[in-house]
Amino acid sequence: MHCDQVRQNVIDGQLIPVGAFEAALSDWLATSHSLSDGDGLIRLLVKQQLLTEFQASGLLAGVPGPYRLGPYEVFDRVAAGRLGIVFRARHPEFDQAVALKIFPFDVCSDREKASQLTRELRIAVQADHPNVVRTFQVGRAGEAIFSAIEDLRGETLATRLKREGSTATPSLPLGEACRLIREAALGMSYLHGMGVVLRDVQPANLWLTPARHLKIMEFGAAHDSLEFLDDADSVPTEQTDELRWNFDYVSPEQGDDQDLVDVRSDIYSLGCVAFHCLTGRVVFTDKNPLRKMIRHARDPAPSARDFNSSLPNEVVDLMAKMLAKKPIDRPVDASFVAAALEPFCDVPDVNEEINAWAGVEVRPSFLDWISTGSTFEQIEEIPQAETDPAMVEFLQSMTGE
Repeated sequence: MHCDQVRQNVIDGQLIPVGAFEAALSDWLATSHSLSDGDGLIRLLVKQQLLTEFQASGLLAGVPGPYRLGPYEVFDRVAAGRLGIVFRARHPEFDQAVALKIFPFDVCSDREKASQLTRELRIAVQADHPNVVRTFQVGRAGEAIFSAIEDLRGETLATRLKREGSTATPSLPLGEACRLIREAALGMSYLHGMGVVLRDVQPANLWLTPARHLKIMEFGAAHDSLEFLDDADSVPTEQTDELRWNFDYVSPEQGDDQDLVDVRSDIYSLGCVAFHCLTGRVVFTDKNPLRKMIRHARDPAPSARDFNSSLPNEVVDLMAKMLAKKPIDRPVDASFVAAALEPFCDVPDVNEEINAWAGVEVRPSFLDWISTGSTFEQIEEIPQAETDPAMVEFLQSMTGE
């Protein structure tokens, strides 16, 4: 690609101010590079943080900016979840930062995936709790179905635990770990009250904001009280789900009988997450996933004190109850877990902190606009948003379809 073409695509697409681009181009030419090496110039723009990796990929693919999906400008890729990839975006009219979750392009042609996505969107648009990622809007652009959710700045709990795991003290501090698990339990209790069983509680599905508050962010495996509305033939099979599980956090009954999976299964999985946070290791360490599942089903969970002798008795006993093999021996409600952990949290007034919505800023004008949007009951009824077909095709390649 010629640098003149890069200039046109960048400037016309409003990706970089003219002055900043010309300065970068001068730097490029001053180091004995030629105008014909536009690809190299794009890499320089990324190095100078004038373009994101996502924008650079678009330019290298020959897609000019601005990169819009419906009314949203897409800036960068954030993360991949069980069912969809998350991108960082912005609604320019309201200057509202959001994240866009873009679902697999073939979802409507697969009855099982369509039912799964129906459940996920149904839960997401109804949920309204500070410890659950907020969904503002659901839309469609060509074959792409997307949801606009609150801006995801921060990292997953999995990323945090991996980073801590490489240090001399791999467990999280007691006060922080108890607060994060408490917040997960509060969000979980709210969802359970909606009739939702998450079935996939693991650190990769728990988001930490820059203020270090926790939000449940993934409903791709969830079932809800309205699942009977979905096509019975499309309910995911046990084998399909088994292949998607993270065996470090799966409850014993998930590998036995899916009809036995209820809210207490989520509590077991949250117990596994708590164990990891407070000890720096998973409950059962085994390289073989099948053996790991068998150990969850049959072996007594080790005491967290075996790996962290400083833990209070009350916290150790709570985790032991959460990790009980039989669901009947576990806490009956996640709110019990939250109440038990509150005295050990590192924030004096945890309720005030949590109810402040963890610093998420949403402009009233944006919410007013969202409230006027169309509603839907089936995936086919999601309204179409005007989008450049080249952008849809580029996103399709980015999502691996």
